[in-house]
Amino acid sequence: MNLGFLNPAGAAGLAAVAALIVLYLYDRRRRVIPVGTLFLWKQIPASPLDRRRFRPDALFILQLILLLALVGGYLRPYLERGAGRVPAGRLALVLDVSASMQAREGGTTRFDAARRRARALLDGLAAGDQAMLITAADRAHVVSGWTADRAKVREQLDALVPLDTATRLGAALELALGEAQARPGTRVAIFTDLPREASGVAVDRLAAVDYVQIGRTDDNLAIAGVVVDQPPFASLADVTVTVLVRNHGHTARSTVVEASIEGEPWMRRPLVLGARASVPVLLTAPRRPGVVTIRLVVDDALAVDNRALAWIAPAAPLDLLVVTDAREAAAAFEAIGHAVADSRVHVVNRARYEEEPLAGYRAAVFDGFVPASAMNALYVAPPPGNAVCPTDGMADAAAVVDWEPEHPALSGFEGLQALRLGPVRRLATPAWGVSIVRAAARGGDFPLLVAGEQRGRRVACLASGLGPSIESADGVPLVLLTLGTLRWLSDAGTPRVLTVETGVPVAADVAVAAPVTGVRVAADVPVLVAERTGPHRVGDALVLANLFDDRESDIGRDGNRTWAARMPFASPPATPGRHEIDWWLYAVAAALLGVEWLVWLATEAR
Repeated sequence: MNLGFLNPAGAAGLAAVAALIVLYLYDRRRRVIPVGTLFLWKQIPASPLDRRRFRPDALFILQLILLLALVGGYLRPYLERGAGRVPAGRLALVLDVSASMQAREGGTTRFDAARRRARALLDGLAAGDQAMLITAADRAHVVSGWTADRAKVREQLDALVPLDTATRLGAALELALGEAQARPGTRVAIFTDLPREASGVAVDRLAAVDYVQIGRTDDNLAIAGVVVDQPPFASLADVTVTVLVRNHGHTARSTVVEASIEGEPWMRRPLVLGARASVPVLLTAPRRPGVVTIRLVVDDALAVDNRALAWIAPAAPLDLLVVTDAREAAAAFEAIGHAVADSRVHVVNRARYEEEPLAGYRAAVFDGFVPASAMNALYVAPPPGNAVCPTDGMADAAAVVDWEPEHPALSGFEGLQALRLGPVRRLATPAWGVSIVRAAARGGDFPLLVAGEQRGRRVACLASGLGPSIESADGVPLVLLTLGTLRWLSDAGTPRVLTVETGVPVAADVAVAAPVTGVRVAADVPVLVAERTGPHRVGDALVLANLFDDRESDIGRDGNRTWAARMPFASPPATPGRHEIDWWLYAVAAALLGVEWLVWLATEAR
């Protein structure tokens, strides 16, 4: 602890002490003391005044201390306990945990190399320094908030494993940069295999980041896509599976494509792929329905995209009741019934149905009216004022503008944008359903096809009628859309299977009693996101998750480079531990002034 003075020139005020002594002596020399007689004083030898002994009284002592306190305050003294402590350092670690970080590099993986370097930075922190751990995959995730407990952060770092999703690095970097701006002195370090220009963050903002890119190899073959073509109500013999295999390397590679259904071998195809080449493989005549597992037999740097899953639904015959007054629609459904093996299609007109309502079919089509029914039903061109499919007027012409390809009623549809329709009802979305196909017309867009469940049965509403256009070439998309919807209606009670891509949110109304490893399910909206490839049981649904992302599978990098931060966020200057005490001295002087006044009054009273 050091004592200092901010106004050393104030020491000149000590001259007032000498003035006080002079005034005190002068006052004593001129003091008049009355006596009753002088004969005693004649016996006392005379002595000079300047040789008399100086004997200050209590009043003088108080005045001296008061004066010293005032002079001391004028000097502005302070106590300094040494330089103030520099605020604790901070380190924000961002780790890429996407699928490509699983790539093998020289006996280890990119992720293990990144974690090792991140751990070295963490171990280099001084006592009291804080750290934050953020991961980047399909979303940014704060694994550990700011803490000085390095052991805890190290434990969480060691427990991390990469996911099977794509990466959105920008969100995690922006989060870390926001923390750094709010806390000057923060160091941000990112470990990834993406180049800086692919990070999604502006270059000027990356100047404040220690950017470490890891990885070089491009040795990877991948299953880039799987398409199951299963026409509605077709037999297994008509089902085909197309597998797209891609070589992301710059040298030719050979592999073998193996396919099995529910563990039973199906097909085996050898392949030779040139550099950066893609080859489709067609698999035909499956022996049974179920989960299809497709695998590449190859030793490459990334294994997660060497396997894919697909679903072949059980072949169910068409069991349908059609109620329509349109002769063209009746003829078209009868032709479909004859074309589909083992099907049962019963066509009646509206009057016949109202006379004797029929039941016992797996699905029903009601054209132009909405009767009460216990069957899974498709209501076509529902009239206004009905209790099931609300409508809001008519549109003279409409075209499809959007649809939900994840919905099982639309599985395999690619050409709905070519669907043009004549007069259609403007549907509204009811509380029991969702819009899975939207159309646009003069006056705005509206639902063209609505699907959902109502009182334990599946229900769909189609805004368009099934009139003469159903027999024309232009009506083929409408026929396929109708058959796809009928397939979904007829599948009620069959196993519920969702085929998804990892990291992609999918609308799925599933009830989850407990967390599911590898799948993230939103609590407030019917959405799930698969974070791991493979099969997952989520509620009553089987989720088949695949990695089909060329950005993750194309692992070639020019990595093993580091860009040090050029413009780090500055630390705040250290403030000295200085405490001024002049006001304390002034307070003491004020108190002494009051005491001195009381003492003076007492002296005068005597």
